[in-house]
Amino acid sequence: MKPKARSLTIGLDGATWDVIEPNRAMLPNLWRLRQTGAWARLNSTTPPMTLPSWSSVLTGCRPGTHGILDFTRRDPGTYALSFLNATHRRVPTLHRILSDRGGRVASIAVPTTFPPESVNGLVVAGFDSPVATTAEVRHVQPSSAWPELERRFGGLHFADFQEGDIGPGWHAHARSSLLREIGRKEALCAHLLDTEPWDHFMVVFGESDTAAHHFWMFYDTDSPRHAAACALPGAERVKDTLLEVYARLDAAVGRLAARAEVVAVCSDHGFGGANDIALYLNRFLEDRGWLKFHGARGSGIGDRFRRAALAVPSRSLERVIRRVPSAWLGHTETRARYGAIDFSGTRAWSDEMNYAATVHLNVRGRDPDGQLENVPLAIADLTRDLMAWEVDGRRVVEAVHADAYDGAAGAPDLVLTLALSPGGSYTLLPSTRVPRGTLWRRLEPREHAGGKGLGMNGAHRQHGVLLLNGPMFRPGEVDAAVWDIAPTLLHALGEAIPAHMEGAVLDVFREAMAPRRSGAEAVPQPEVAARPGDDDAIRQRLAKLGYL
Repeated sequence: MKPKARSLTIGLDGATWDVIEPNRAMLPNLWRLRQTGAWARLNSTTPPMTLPSWSSVLTGCRPGTHGILDFTRRDPGTYALSFLNATHRRVPTLHRILSDRGGRVASIAVPTTFPPESVNGLVVAGFDSPVATTAEVRHVQPSSAWPELERRFGGLHFADFQEGDIGPGWHAHARSSLLREIGRKEALCAHLLDTEPWDHFMVVFGESDTAAHHFWMFYDTDSPRHAAACALPGAERVKDTLLEVYARLDAAVGRLAARAEVVAVCSDHGFGGANDIALYLNRFLEDRGWLKFHGARGSGIGDRFRRAALAVPSRSLERVIRRVPSAWLGHTETRARYGAIDFSGTRAWSDEMNYAATVHLNVRGRDPDGQLENVPLAIADLTRDLMAWEVDGRRVVEAVHADAYDGAAGAPDLVLTLALSPGGSYTLLPSTRVPRGTLWRRLEPREHAGGKGLGMNGAHRQHGVLLLNGPMFRPGEVDAAVWDIAPTLLHALGEAIPAHMEGAVLDVFREAMAPRRSGAEAVPQPEVAARPGDDDAIRQRLAKLGYL
């Protein structure tokens, strides 16, 4: 074998021990890494979301510090939404730090890395990048590296299928695409690892997340959606897709790990099943007097945009969106989420994103039509209302967090941890789809397959996977959070840890050695404007995936 990386991080998006442990015989490489190295049930961000979690892995900081809170943020002092990308990150990544110290680094398909930064090495940006189905030259720094990667491997593909309209034959097509792309990405990474010795190399496989979102109902026989899954045409051919994806990833991990001295395998969050109950959080807030809609039902602009987007071929949609000014797209997204809300009569409202139950407070002096003066009292009252919400005699909200984002500008004021029912997690859907007074409903069997924006059958969980393997690590379980990974890897490489990093060096080393902190505080990164069209392209990509 040719050159080795000093450090290799393999991200398995959404990977969970709840799949790995009971199927260890099918996943020998992951299980071997656990038996011979340090491991953790990795604590994610609150809420456990893709972009803030991976940015915490990259920076060693919590979301309130690094500034990547979601795909969008609310502009301070307004109700307007704008899109986030890597230029909004306020602290440097692990790759940036090592590159500035003379290290050779590579970052492949890592979320929150578009537009790609220029480093001593290579960056191929992740799925929050602009093109609908594949990477292109502006994903890559240096751009001169792209032609060879495209010629050898056909480039780098993200999910080359829409995830919002789950019709006949969809699961078979998705299965083929997921398995194919794992092989393509592994081959690309193996080539790069064999080309030169890297100080740090990182790649993220998103296929484990996509498979769990859409195939969990086949895998989990206890899911209330399992019967509907088995009744779908062609179910027998796709019922084992989740395990097939995990097995293919396990093989890739084994082969890639042999090319490095220090290996970290991690996920941004865990996974589990979704039950068959949809919640309408803004209807609940309306019912309790916290929110006022303009009309009885509200605006359906978000659903109209979604239906229109799914009806247009991907390439045509891409051309249309890229001709629309970025400011108009932000305005459209704001109308889609908030257009039905009468802020002059609203004290609290939710974005109603299914992957994150969050609440904004309408604060006097901070927000244009602010209603609340005594914020601590309002939080106490609203928490009491939320904790009393029940569905079929079961509590809906397990906890209300008022400090999840450390006061970051534009962040939601409250994060809700929704309780788990025996059938899994609740599905959060837009309230403008249902009449006033509908606080929840049970999904019909035809809705159980879900789709992004419709309530997918697999949902995020708080704890993911961490494996640390190499001669300096002692075997055993350890407590760890996503922001502990960067400082631990720096320590493993013998590097000083920047003062801004909030994560801890994990107690996983065979030989105790006090971590070195760099003397100077990190200077916050300025926000750099993305190139013309980047915001529009990101918006198009996320809309096609169904996130927006």
